[in-house]
Amino acid sequence: MRSGNRPEWSGVTSAGIFRVPTEGGRFDCHYHDCNEYWLIFKGKAKVLSEGKEYYVKPGDIVCTKAGDEHDMLEVYEDLEAFWFEDETPAGGRIGHLHLSDEKAKGHAVPARPLPDDFPI
Repeated sequence: MRSGNRPEWSGVTSAGIFRVPTEGGRFDCHYHDCNEYWLIFKGKAKVLSEGKEYYVKPGDIVCTKAGDEHDMLEVYEDLEAFWFEDETPAGGRIGHLHLSDEKAKGHAVPARPLPDDFPI
């Protein structure tokens, strides 16, 4: 869902599904001019949001406020999630924003064995 295919009454900037597989997964450390939410519905991983690292699994929601970077650090099982970006404020930019050209290139997300301290 993006501008052009959302209801007129909706201020949602964008929404959809993303995947990060254990083989060949890539991601980019980025931020937005709006708040973003991820609902994890498949897989397990470690993510970065608002300067903190979190383990995630199905049913978890990652909330990242506008201006804070978020990233996928490592995956333990193929990950699938729904993302939802709040309304972008007037003058805000849409899409992935990056603090450097290097971060904009994205990176391979390493596949690792499930850590012993992963919450069940």
